[in-house]
Amino acid sequence: MVMKLWNIIWIGVILVCGVGCSSFLDVQPKDKQSEKQLFATRGGFYTAVNGIYNKMASTALYGKNLSYELVDVISKRYQPLPVNTYLTALSTFAYTDENVKKTLESTWTTAYNTILNCNVVLENIDESEGVLQEQEYRVLKGEMLAVRAFLHFDMLRLFGPIYKLHPEAEAIPYNESSKVVALPLMTADSVLHEKILRDLDEAEELLADSDPVIENGPMASLEKDEEVYLRYRQLRMNYYAMLALKARVYLYVGEQANALVAARKLLADSKVNEHFPAVDPNKLLANQSNPDRVFSTEVLTGIYKKDRVDIYTNYFSAEQAGNNYLHPRKDFVGTSLFAGETQDYRFQTWWQVASGVGESGHSLIKYKGIDKPSGTKESEYFYAVFMSLIRLSEVYYIAAECEPVLSDRYGWLNQMRTRRGLPELTVVSEDDFMKRLRSEYLREFIGEGQIFFMYKRLYININSDENGYDTNTYGAKEERYVLPLPSGEVDNR
Repeated sequence: MVMKLWNIIWIGVILVCGVGCSSFLDVQPKDKQSEKQLFATRGGFYTAVNGIYNKMASTALYGKNLSYELVDVISKRYQPLPVNTYLTALSTFAYTDENVKKTLESTWTTAYNTILNCNVVLENIDESEGVLQEQEYRVLKGEMLAVRAFLHFDMLRLFGPIYKLHPEAEAIPYNESSKVVALPLMTADSVLHEKILRDLDEAEELLADSDPVIENGPMASLEKDEEVYLRYRQLRMNYYAMLALKARVYLYVGEQANALVAARKLLADSKVNEHFPAVDPNKLLANQSNPDRVFSTEVLTGIYKKDRVDIYTNYFSAEQAGNNYLHPRKDFVGTSLFAGETQDYRFQTWWQVASGVGESGHSLIKYKGIDKPSGTKESEYFYAVFMSLIRLSEVYYIAAECEPVLSDRYGWLNQMRTRRGLPELTVVSEDDFMKRLRSEYLREFIGEGQIFFMYKRLYININSDENGYDTNTYGAKEERYVLPLPSGEVDNR
């Protein structure tokens, strides 16, 4: 089979990340000469790279489809209104619905468009002698390799086979070219071991001795005369985020020992806790006007979403979302999801009793707008326009799942429960541990897309008490967890 990556053009909608990260510029190189002109300066490289990150924040990718909407709906997080036929089709795994097919095609095309852009930057980085400083060369190349791996991995997790059942089944193409070419489908195992992990190994080698995040942390602020180029590391695929991604990939392929090594490399690093501290409940629970509901201090990498407030308004507000309104079934949040543990910071800050005529249950307010603190710099308010791609909490969960000794598994899990205001669990059994771990994923990653990928990786049922759509159990089935490749992209299937 051959993939035809049609209609992939190099269009970067560029985020010029100054103090407020708010100015935009469209850049559309038409030919090789325009490309050479762009990459003739340091600023040109950063313009292109910023465009890639901005593309990742688009609604086709992590600004909607791969965060709070498409992948959350198919994991039964919400109960869409019946009048919305698209969301209803998604929630019933109706992947042949025309609107669903168009959405999946948009996600696929945008992902490979962005991958192509990564390859353009990578090719020009290798020809950048005299333009980029050595540190910049290593940081930018490491970032782009990690982003390329990150995007391919999510396309494989979405459209690829159930890996634990069919690792040798055909999955997706891996694009390493800046040219629009026909690419063969590779097996899932080949994509993961020969391509994704290879790119991450090289990214780690490049970033380990060059990424300023290691010594200086996220650097989400700017003094008046400082350069912006290597700052805002939480908005980039930095060294720590790359290590977390490597742990995520190893867990997916079932190499728990390697996943644990990568996770421990992060969790044993004192600088990680220094640079990415646990959310402060004193600033969170007692702050009603501008709480940091995304727990941004714990996010290893995320996206800048200037209009993030519209997510709440258009999808999660019972009074404003209209036909798009997404909410779990009545009593699910308090009774099933948190099972009475209402002291959990996530319950207290991410959910509120639904308002509006005829409404009941809870509404998700994770992305609700907040007031700008008076007298603060725009950069200190950035958590209001920030969405997570990789959280430090996931690294704790990976370590917990991969530890060979049951008590150690509970140990990692209890560290995260403490961070969320919960009491420690006693060691009970393997089954109890996995149920508790699944519960953590369901609570922690609502609105961030990781829940569907957990169900698919483990190939387990969506049990009735974990199901925010209705009270049924939905069995693990390949036709539910393996999304169809876009029509027209495959010849002679």
